[in-house]
Amino acid sequence: MSLLLIAVAQNRADDVADLILGLSRTTLMSDEPGFLHDLRRKLPRYHGRPLSGIRAGEALADLQRIAFEYGISLPTSFALVGKTLAQADSIARVLYPNLDPIQLMEEDALEVMLRETERRLEPNQFFAWMYTQLEPLARMPRRVGQLVSKLETGTFKVGVSPTDLEGMEHVLRSVANRIGGAVIVAALLVASALLARVHDLRWFAFAGFCAAFVLGVYMVWKIIRAPGEL
Repeated sequence: MSLLLIAVAQNRADDVADLILGLSRTTLMSDEPGFLHDLRRKLPRYHGRPLSGIRAGEALADLQRIAFEYGISLPTSFALVGKTLAQADSIARVLYPNLDPIQLMEEDALEVMLRETERRLEPNQFFAWMYTQLEPLARMPRRVGQLVSKLETGTFKVGVSPTDLEGMEHVLRSVANRIGGAVIVAALLVASALLARVHDLRWFAFAGFCAAFVLGVYMVWKIIRAPGEL
């Protein structure tokens, strides 16, 4: 959150978007470029304005609305942060309405970054981070060698796992059902026309024409009622 506030204070929309996306849950339907474009357009409005012209709670609510609009699910902690900022905003507006919160954050940015750096360089955390980073690097040469060997022998395989194909499957099934229904109607019409030429089978031809008519009307009604289904 400190890094996010610093990025907001320094008008770095790209970093704000990266930090928010890192905290949020996204899907294949999330429009991340559109979210970044909106941030670049709206973030500068909070710069160079006193506290009396900025409402922090509304600003965070605006950020939540933008994220929701582009399919990005913010963590629930954002709602608590927004409530806290709204309360602090109302108090500061009475005590010091000319305060520039952006300037204040810029002044405290260095202190926040130094405090965060000191926390990360604490021996236990630093060596734990080094271990987690160096272990994969130590295994990398062996994995690269295995990859090169598979490329040389032609045994390298790539697996692709398709996702989000339910919509396409539904469309293909609907198209296949409609084509099948149209073929059945056409077959009934052709068979009934052939049977109509035989005197003893005219009742069968009439029944076939009726079945084709009923099935055809049902298909037309279903298409009009639900275009995506059969």
